Amino acid sequence: MINAGMRLGFAALLVLLSMPGSAEVLRHGDFEIHYTTFPSTIIPPDVASLHNITRAPNRIVVNISALKQGKPAAIALSGTVTNLLEQLLDLEFIEVNEQDAIYYLAHHLSLEHDLLRFAITAVIEGEPVEFEMLRRYD
Repeated sequence: MINAGMRLGFAALLVLLSMPGSAEVLRHGDFEIHYTTFPSTIIPPDVASLHNITRAPNRIVVNISALKQGKPAAIALSGTVTNLLEQLLDLEFIEVNEQDAIYYLAHHLSLEHDLLRFAITAVIEGEPVEFEMLRRYD
């Protein structure tokens, strides 16, 4: 059973992952978009189940959050991921609303030593903003 403490713990984990050095930030007007990826295995099993995320060594999670003037903000997201074999797959983001946070999660299968290119479109106040990130998984 998931309780508020577990959800808060997951939100705290995501905040740590989005700190300098582990996340990237895109600034657009009054908005900051924080984005990162991490192995699904660091998510506690109960929390992963709550968000329908498969925990496995070959699964990665994309985490994106937006702040408007320092406060959590809702945005619309879409994106794709391309692997070394040039296979293009859509990302399906789920929005997670918690007490003091709004974040978006998508998960994806990653092969060992895969180089993944993520192309993301965030719609911020009706305006599409595109960005990319490149990740290697060993």
